[in-house]
Amino acid sequence: MIPPRSHFQAGYNFLGLPDELADPQRAQVLILPVPYEATTTYGAGTRNGPTAIIMASRQVELYDYRRGCEPASELGFATLPPLEIHSGSPTAMISRIEEVVLHIFGGDPQPRFLVALGGEHSISAGIASAAARIFDPHEIVAVQIDAHADLRDEFEGSPYNHACAARRILNCLPLMQIGIRNISEEEDRFRSTAHRLITIFADEWTEAAHERLAEFVRNKLVYLTIDLDGLDPSIMPAVGTPEPGGLSWQQIQEVIRIIAQNARGVPIMDVVELAPIPGLIAPDFLAAKLIYWAASDFLLREERKAAL
Repeated sequence: MIPPRSHFQAGYNFLGLPDELADPQRAQVLILPVPYEATTTYGAGTRNGPTAIIMASRQVELYDYRRGCEPASELGFATLPPLEIHSGSPTAMISRIEEVVLHIFGGDPQPRFLVALGGEHSISAGIASAAARIFDPHEIVAVQIDAHADLRDEFEGSPYNHACAARRILNCLPLMQIGIRNISEEEDRFRSTAHRLITIFADEWTEAAHERLAEFVRNKLVYLTIDLDGLDPSIMPAVGTPEPGGLSWQQIQEVIRIIAQNARGVPIMDVVELAPIPGLIAPDFLAAKLIYWAASDFLLREERKAAL
């Protein structure tokens, strides 16, 4: 005889939810772990990011005092098994990611919101390619939070290096970058001529930049990609290249709030490049809290708009 379920810990899933809230057939939010790391060039460990985020998320308080409710109970969050890593070329892995995202959105029921947990930033190439096929490419745009421009056409022999993530996204979707503070001469030349690209450097995140973001996403669907090194390393040191001068917690909340207020919807987000530091749990918890906060803001605000 199996003891009562109350005698066991919550399931190993994002937020540690009970089965009824973590059922993929009923949950409105799907969490897809993608522990892929093959092209990192400085600090390593992003393959461990999804596990660290899920473990930390089990300590996130579900109640949202702003709304007076538990968004997790209203939305449901289902955690899928980690994506199997393709041991071949980066090209093969990106194709696998694209195929899986297409399958998820082609299924029944279709999720309202898919969150991919990286892993390195190269995974975004497959997600962006899928997004451009799932949704009308004239109706969806991409927003990137990052320290690095990631606009190289190829790096170390591969167009799917993590340093090429934004270039591959831009091949599929118009793109606004926020928080950039490290860019090569090659990338800066490209940036100056790319007509579907807007770059907001970290020291340019002002009221005027808020308006540019609002206009960029207004009445559009948005694919949001968050490289955690876009945050200041004083609050997010657990990344491969912790560039000084990034966004604060309040500033990344501003980005999410502006998108939620002005976009038609946000069906896909990824959070990448967490490289957990043994014994330092604060960055893992920040990433988990950020995902819960963003999902709640995007989906519950979308419901309020629909009710008006």
